[in-house]
Amino acid sequence: MSGRRILGIDPGLGRTGWAVVLRKGSEVTPIAFGLIETRPGPIGARLSTIGDQIQGVCREHEPDGAVFERLFFTKNQTTGLDVAKAAGVALARVYEAGIEAVELTPSQVKQAVTGNGRATKAQVAFMVTRLLGLAEPPRPDDVADALAIALAEALYQRR
Repeated sequence: MSGRRILGIDPGLGRTGWAVVLRKGSEVTPIAFGLIETRPGPIGARLSTIGDQIQGVCREHEPDGAVFERLFFTKNQTTGLDVAKAAGVALARVYEAGIEAVELTPSQVKQAVTGNGRATKAQVAFMVTRLLGLAEPPRPDDVADALAIALAEALYQRR
């Protein structure tokens, strides 16, 4: 398949969403998407699981680029640190695979996908479903967010 494969990652310690889309000209098609879940326990084991599975996604789908949502934390700093660790492990595995990565802010993702930088999660999921021609909204939110992140990058790159 020609075109550009983009890996979108919505990092989290308990649940990391991922999605690969293919941008060919003005068309964006979902290739694969899924969820990496870790169970409570030692953080090292959880981070290792995330890293190993992201590495597997990179091997299987061979993305040309990756995009992460830039992390912002205003409430629970402890949880934020754990999410940042998960993002760091995923980013390291992406770079180990020779894939360049960029970050988009949540408002950039919302703006690209819905036309409104302050859109709700439901509005983003609706537009992801519509723009990618999915039969139903992707579940859970982590997967919908990963698709939105990958889609946003594909839409930005078309401009």
